[in-house]
Amino acid sequence: MEGFIRFILSWPRAVIAIIAIVSVILGWELRTLQPEVKLRDMTPRDHVFAAIDDRLTADFGAGQTNLLAIGVTQGDVFTTATLAKIDRLTRAVAALPGVVPSSVLSLTSPNAKALRPEPDGVRVGPLVETVPDTPEGLQELRDTVAAHPMYRGYLVTADGRGAIVSADFAEPVAVEQITSALEAIAASERDPGTEILLGGQSPALAALQAETRGIAPLLALALVVIGLVHYEAFRTLQAVVLPLATAVLSVVWGLGLASLLGRPMTPWTALTTILVLSVAAGHAVQILKRYYECYAVLGDSRRAVQVSLERIGPVMVTAGFVAAAGFASLATFGVPAMRDFGLVAACGIVSALVIELTFIPAVRVLLPPPRRRELRREGEHTVLDPAIAWLTERVVQSPRGVLAVVLGAVLLVSSGIALVRVNTAFRSWFAADAPVIVSDREIRARFTGTSTMRVRVATGQEDGLLDPRVLHGIDALEQTFAAEPAVTATLSVTDYLRQMNRALSDGDPTADRIPDDRALVAQYLLLFGTDDLARVMTADHSTAAIHALARSDDVAWVSGLFARLRDVARETMPPGVTVEVGGGELAQALANNESTVHDKIENMVQVSGVIFLLSSLVFRSAVAGLLILAPLLCAVLVNVGVMGWAGSNLSFATASYTSMGVSLGADFAIYLLFRLREELQIQPMRDALRETMRTSGRAIFFVASAIAAGYATLLVSDFVLWRQLGAYVALIMATSALATLTVLPALVLIVRPRFLRAKEPVPRAQATSSETRATPGSPPR
Repeated sequence: MEGFIRFILSWPRAVIAIIAIVSVILGWELRTLQPEVKLRDMTPRDHVFAAIDDRLTADFGAGQTNLLAIGVTQGDVFTTATLAKIDRLTRAVAALPGVVPSSVLSLTSPNAKALRPEPDGVRVGPLVETVPDTPEGLQELRDTVAAHPMYRGYLVTADGRGAIVSADFAEPVAVEQITSALEAIAASERDPGTEILLGGQSPALAALQAETRGIAPLLALALVVIGLVHYEAFRTLQAVVLPLATAVLSVVWGLGLASLLGRPMTPWTALTTILVLSVAAGHAVQILKRYYECYAVLGDSRRAVQVSLERIGPVMVTAGFVAAAGFASLATFGVPAMRDFGLVAACGIVSALVIELTFIPAVRVLLPPPRRRELRREGEHTVLDPAIAWLTERVVQSPRGVLAVVLGAVLLVSSGIALVRVNTAFRSWFAADAPVIVSDREIRARFTGTSTMRVRVATGQEDGLLDPRVLHGIDALEQTFAAEPAVTATLSVTDYLRQMNRALSDGDPTADRIPDDRALVAQYLLLFGTDDLARVMTADHSTAAIHALARSDDVAWVSGLFARLRDVARETMPPGVTVEVGGGELAQALANNESTVHDKIENMVQVSGVIFLLSSLVFRSAVAGLLILAPLLCAVLVNVGVMGWAGSNLSFATASYTSMGVSLGADFAIYLLFRLREELQIQPMRDALRETMRTSGRAIFFVASAIAAGYATLLVSDFVLWRQLGAYVALIMATSALATLTVLPALVLIVRPRFLRAKEPVPRAQATSSETRATPGSPPR
């Protein structure tokens, strides 16, 4: 640190210029940073369901499913005017960029096939070849649709009052572009007698992107709130502006580095702006508090900058890299969005550390020294100081009693962990009155499900699907889907084969079955065109897909349904056939559920291991690592317990805040132990602890307040996910700080660890004189 401090003191203007140049360069990078939300980035890519979904996409083009639900106020949709609307909507959707052609389905889509008996066999053609304009033609269409039950829920509602246009889109196409285009198409056909609702994955993801853009006003509000916290900490505008300037620069650096690394702006990387803003501003409290403390003793501003950097610099480097390492450990998360969050947060923390150790002391050297009135106001805290003194005396007088009370409270609150429910369905992140949720809820209630599920059946050989045993197995799987009340529509190759068999039997209801003869199945398939069955079967007849739409996105229900589907596959499929249950949106949500608990535990172990290792190395004691982890464990147990009592769902998104709290909370314990070890050089344990709590304890309070207040601004957001994260981060900051100021000193008094013992205690007067002997501007010790 000596050479570093010498450079800062000797070249403050050069340091400020370097910071300014880097800030301009990284700020320029922000021009390319745009919100980008992809469904695949919110699911664990190493999960088997992700691989199944990728294979379904390769085989059938399955992507983000979107729906236009058309409802009429009078009669049914089987009118010339409404069918013409559906036809125009279908053509417009089919012409959109990124659409999977074989996935476009509606009453008038060429992909919707009808099997019509004729004297010499069956004719396979579009359900609607031309929009009928006579009562007889419209009635014939009603009868034809009724004869094809697989289209109920996919193309038309059971009561005929609603119709559906559905299509899948390849994920590389921007979700906001898809959503805007679909909304424009729907708006062009709405009239007083026709309602058109938009639903599916793309509108929900586009809403996530829109919420991501809403971070800007929240960031401005956080800046104001943190400024008020700093004013309370220092009672001077000068000490408020400097930390906030540091915080803003840290945000620019963090996001600029993210842009350079090609990381997109997601709802989670957007949150790093408030994280970095809060942490940078909060940690600036530590260095400025120490500066004011040194200046009060030394009476020389330049020397105070030097001594405060000597004392606080190593602590800040240690705490900063521990926090950054904790966030960087999120790179092991299977969810790409969490990996990006951890990477961007780590970059932001390191940026804040660099700026705090350079920009703040450089500016502080050039500023005039604090006036006497400013020093007096900074040191007066009529409410906080007595509260910390009271808490300190409780700990000093009865460390075991304080420890027992705290642990009892932790155990009581943490009993709520048993009530925690894991649910990662991303629709739960929105408020119930959010437009995208209102539309989605209406479609589910009146038309069909909007959540997709898919099953892939691979025989491994050409024409393997001609085997009636395989087809009966597919039919059994589809019937398992259809038996669920929450499933509104299913589609597979067996629907077409059943319909073909019945059509060739003059509509005999008893013929609604799959032929048991392989040759007959082959003949039936020859009657279909090359692309007629592209949605449900590959061209070489080797692989099939089963599609289902559901009204529910309850992940526990999905898990049970998938288990039943696997059981059915084992019972019905012949040897050599691979049945992969786990495609679609709900499979991705289930993958998140299955990964959240495992990955969260694994990540918490990793974060704790990083903190333990680095802390043990810095203090040269494993006991130090354990002491630092103790208050963090208390904070995590309390917060997850509160989550259970409050009924909040645990998802990969809400699970991330525990890592955040542990990484940031470790700073408090590190600062406290460093200061305590310093004080033990000049006075006995109990007096050293009192002085540590008075100085570092006060700073910890303001750091925690800055971070908690910054995140608490998310509570005004209309985005439920951000409100949850804001509340829980504020809570874990408060509990981490409180546990650090109670559990940690109590354990120190009980254990009396060796790494804190001074080899040669130095009287305070001598220590003070050693700081004041140097003349202003002299080289650091």
